[in-house]
Amino acid sequence: MGLDQDIKLDSAAFEKAASDMAALKKRAEDLRDKLKQMYKDITEALDTPAGHAIEITAEDMLLKPVEDLILVIGQMSATLDEIVKTPYYQSVFDKYDELVQSIKFN
Repeated sequence: MGLDQDIKLDSAAFEKAASDMAALKKRAEDLRDKLKQMYKDITEALDTPAGHAIEITAEDMLLKPVEDLILVIGQMSATLDEIVKTPYYQSVFDKYDELVQSIKFN
């Protein structure tokens, strides 16, 4: 039985993923800040019980999921940064490349 697809470990791909994940986290934080400001502006314009209800609903329904997303992205980003910065992982990549070379049948 042959392999249909090779598995590749690529440190450059991990570095790019870490960079992209950090940029995504920044964009999510910017989105959160814009949404907070937008809802603050709306509630100030509607200084009524209805305006305050909009603020509470926005916090629960829109801002909380964005905050949770930022936490997940932050953890993924930190994990990728750790993979990139730790010499141990580079040795894993190197040993994996050695293994792949030693089992190639072509």
